Amino acid sequence: MTTRNSILEWLIIGGGVHGTYLSNALIRNRVTKHSDLRVLDPHCEPLQEWKKCTENVGMKFLRSPKVHHMDLEPLSLKHFAVCKPCDERQYIPPNDRPSLELFNRHAEYVIDRNGLQKLRIKDMALRIEPGRSFHTVFGSEHIYKTKNIVIAAGNGKPYWPDWAAMIKAEGAKIMHVLEDCFDKKRIPEQAVIAVVGGGMSAVQTAISLASEHREVVLISPHSIRVNNYDSDPGWMGPKYLQKFRSEPNYNRRRRWINEARNRGSVTQELYSDFSLLRKNKQCRFYAGKVELADPVSSEMILLHLNSGEVTAANAIVLATGFEQGLPGGKMISGLVRNHSFRCASCGFPIPSYHLEWWDGIYLSGTLGELETGPSAPNLIGARMAANKILSSVRK
Repeated sequence: MTTRNSILEWLIIGGGVHGTYLSNALIRNRVTKHSDLRVLDPHCEPLQEWKKCTENVGMKFLRSPKVHHMDLEPLSLKHFAVCKPCDERQYIPPNDRPSLELFNRHAEYVIDRNGLQKLRIKDMALRIEPGRSFHTVFGSEHIYKTKNIVIAAGNGKPYWPDWAAMIKAEGAKIMHVLEDCFDKKRIPEQAVIAVVGGGMSAVQTAISLASEHREVVLISPHSIRVNNYDSDPGWMGPKYLQKFRSEPNYNRRRRWINEARNRGSVTQELYSDFSLLRKNKQCRFYAGKVELADPVSSEMILLHLNSGEVTAANAIVLATGFEQGLPGGKMISGLVRNHSFRCASCGFPIPSYHLEWWDGIYLSGTLGELETGPSAPNLIGARMAANKILSSVRK
């Protein structure tokens, strides 16, 4: 392992939506120069994991409005769409939500225009050693020295229920839609496919897999819930955040976050699309949890639900989200264990108002949600994190 002798001004750990947006914000606001900023990420391209996951589930439109995107100016995507229109419908209600194709093309334009690709280093951060004059980040390939760090770690590993991991080990036809190796071409065309999950990813996956010769069975732990928002829009501004940030009790903040999030819900148009497929006998729906999966042959798996119902499938696609817990894994737990970084009883970091967890170490995304609120993981959360970090630097 080699050490890079030059000391960076800024190192961003994670090159997904948050890391890429923050690199753009730091450069465009002249906080630092291209030569003094690097983005550490195990993937070759910006937004690579985002693009793979959204493609896997068959996303067509974002849940966020058109003013939430990878550029700094709120109307940037709108102006881009006028100059370079899509071949398909560009927006849907409510709030003019952009198509995935338009969002990605605009993101690529922003990345190219601002030279953000040149900032990337293909490496994975394993450990952080805080220091007085600079911090040291130990990657899998190199060691980096930097005055400031922004930790914008991703979601972690896709979640496999115990029953699913068990039949996978036995060679059953089961895969997770959020894994890099997921490939729709491996799913039989003339078959019954069980999709297991209860949120946007599950319903999108079910819709994208249904076809004339393929029947999809969606198994959700609850009925399909309809909500056009991840959380009430009031959490994007002072309506709720003012009270949230003035609350000194972090257990109460955690409870508010959990209550505010519309987990396992889908937008109205997805519900309508899925309902139409059910009406046309291309999809079936079960509300219940899988208690047991029994591969009775190489081509058939019986799924036993806690409702007492049993259904059969030729293959299973999991859309069960990511593992619960802190993003950043051992890197974050090491800071807490070895340097006593402040955390709440739920295990999440307690950063300052400016998302500074320690001198020169900032947080973005889920890691900063006890300060940023329920919208922390979303596109608007990246914008809020950037504004807070920028205000700290200017101060």
